[in-house]
Amino acid sequence: MEETRAVIPMRPLTFGELLDAAVSLLRAQAPLLLGTAFVLSAVQQVLLYPLREWAHMRPPAYWLDLDDHPAESWMVFCVSMALEAGILTLLGGFAGAAAGPGLLGRNARGRDLLRQVARRALPLGVIALATTALIFVTAFMLMLPWPLLYGLLGLAPAALVVDRVGPFAAIGRSFKLAGRGLRGMSIRVGGYVSWAAIRIALGLGGGALLEIWLRPYTTGYAIAMVAVWVLVDTVAYAMLACVDAVLYLEIRMRVEGLDVAIGRLRRLNRPIDLAGSVILGAAVR
Repeated sequence: MEETRAVIPMRPLTFGELLDAAVSLLRAQAPLLLGTAFVLSAVQQVLLYPLREWAHMRPPAYWLDLDDHPAESWMVFCVSMALEAGILTLLGGFAGAAAGPGLLGRNARGRDLLRQVARRALPLGVIALATTALIFVTAFMLMLPWPLLYGLLGLAPAALVVDRVGPFAAIGRSFKLAGRGLRGMSIRVGGYVSWAAIRIALGLGGGALLEIWLRPYTTGYAIAMVAVWVLVDTVAYAMLACVDAVLYLEIRMRVEGLDVAIGRLRRLNRPIDLAGSVILGAAVR
């Protein structure tokens, strides 16, 4: 691989630096990450469209109809949250594949990263299905366990691709690293909430603009709003997946000394394998 400037700093990061690194990672692999996010976002909106019609949820924001159809609208909301979690898991695999070269300063081609993820497609799908089911259950329980479970599950895709472990070992790694001092969990939940606010603002703004040209609540308006949400979610999902991937490597540097191990291998002029550069779970800091 051609050497280039690393987009992820080789040291523990502050919260702001972590977000900057996630943006840099997204920019470095924008075609792959945004393209994949666009396809997944479009599939999500297609699946949700008839369900929202059934639940009488109206654009632009598809608020819950707690007065006339509370049960139906809450069910659709839970399905939406579960699909989001599954999408972020799948995207996390792609972002995790890109994060390794991004940390080492290697110029990875999108097709090479795609092949890397394809080799781990089955275990990644297992994690995605498990995450989707678990998030659906926690959403159905009035969202009360959601912050804990969402925060602890998010590093599993990166662990799967970077460390090349099995799906259940990856989930265990995610719980262990994200739950260490609850820092990783807090960052992941905080990132989701922040982007949720941005998404709502952009979605409502897009709906207001569409009302200038289209009649509200017509079929054309509804389809146009679906397109708006696909575009908004494409950027948000890709960004959140990059945050997860960078966060995973940052926590490994912070608690396992990944940066120290890589520096030692470089001084010895030895090949670097992120999966094997430190003993998994061995804290050196």
